[in-house]
Formats: sequence, C-alpha cells, structure tokens
Amino acid sequence: MSNLISSKAERDRIKAEKQAKVLSFLLEEGYSTAIVLAEFLKMTPNGVQRILRKMEANELIKAHTVYFELGPWNLKIWGVTPTGALLATPEDEQVKFFEVGRVKLITMTHSLALQRVKVLALSQGWSEWESSSKMLQNANLSRSTWLQVPDAVAISPKGRKIAIELERTVKTPKRYVEILANYAEMMSMGVIDEVIYVCPAQLTARLERLFHRIEKIIFKGKVIPTPEGLLRRFYFISYEEWETSAQNF
Repeated sequence: MSNLISSKAERDRIKAEKQAKVLSFLLEEGYSTAIVLAEFLKMTPNGVQRILRKMEANELIKAHTVYFELGPWNLKIWGVTPTGALLATPEDEQVKFFEVGRVKLITMTHSLALQRVKVLALSQGWSEWESSSKMLQNANLSRSTWLQVPDAVAISPKGRKIAIELERTVKTPKRYVEILANYAEMMSMGVIDEVIYVCPAQLTARLERLFHRIEKIIFKGKVIPTPEGLLRRFYFISYEEWETSAQNF
C-alpha cells in the first residue's frame, strides 16, 4: 500500500513540475504550440495534450485558434490566463497574461521558430536564455551598450555569451554592414563573445558570403577595414545543423 501511495505521490509531483514548466515557458514566450511544448518537456504529443487539457480545465492556460486567410489550415496556440500568470509570476514582477489581440500573425512564424531554437539549445546545455522582448523590458538594458539587440542572448555550454539571430529572410548588404559594426563594438566592450545566425539551409552560405564581402565598417566613429578575426566570431548554421551542433559552442 505504501508503495502505491509513494508511486502516486511521485506521479503527482512530476505532473506539478511539468505544469510549472509550461506556465514558466508560456509566461516568457507569450504563447506557444503543443508541438514546441512537447519538445520542451521531452514528451509525446499525446502526453503533452493531456497536460494542456488539464491545465485548461483548471483555468491556468487557454487556447486560441489562429486562422490563416490565404491557406486552408489553422494553428492552435496556448497562453497563460490571468490566474496562471498570477501563480507563475515572481512577486517583484508585473503580471502579464495571454491576450489574443496582441498576437501578430506577421511575427508568429519567427517567434515559434525561435522557440524551437531555444528548446534545442536548452536541451544541449545552454543557459540564461533571454529573448529580445525580455531584454527590451529590462530596465538595465542600455542602448549605448546594446547597439544591436539580437533575437536572443544566452550562455553556451562552454561558457561564452552568445547573441542568437534567427534569420529567415535576407536583409540588404547595407544593413549587414551596420549590424557587423554594431556587434564589433559590443564585442570590444565585452558585451558578447560571439554571434550565431540560425537560418534555413538555402540561406546559410549566401548569408555568410554577404558578411565576408564587407570590407569596411564604422567603428567608434571612424571608417576602418573590417578587423582581422572579427568574422571568425560569427557562425552561420542551418536549422538542421543547430540540432546537432548547438552543444559544440
């Protein structure tokens, strides 16, 4: 009998732990999908659906279906309710919950893709992951230091502070000159150590070539040749490569 009680108590503890992780993740990201949450929790799709339905019944989270006008498909996303947010938010932070009106279709694909990049990184030893939205909310963020706000910044398994950029489309060459110059100054100040661009496989080589063609940048107000070794601190990786190489940084 004691073994049964112990077993049930352990199962309840694990369920509560998973629910807390879901609340924390949704609070940080604003919303997510069952697929991303299943990867985050290392669960099967059916298993995570059971947890989400239970949490929905307890009014901790709620679902919203996004319909795409130009396609025959839709997408269900999950976010925290005011009750869930109140339970999961530290006392010294402002309570923020999921509001459908704040979901932007134009950025949804990017947000969900970045979440998967994050989940893979955390599973391979990365830590202190901070998204750009959280960085911008942080009162300590100084634009004199963060000349370039990346999609995320995190500590790699080898202890390096790395800026993560999720690049789904290519910008103009002029914009990349500005970005390279901003990161060069940030590296000189010790704000970050390296930059990783994660992008679709068909863009990886093209993006790397664009950066390596940059001959001059504006550094501390002066036009200088691109410093030797600067681009060795930039990495260009496809989504598929990220799955296996995130642990190597």
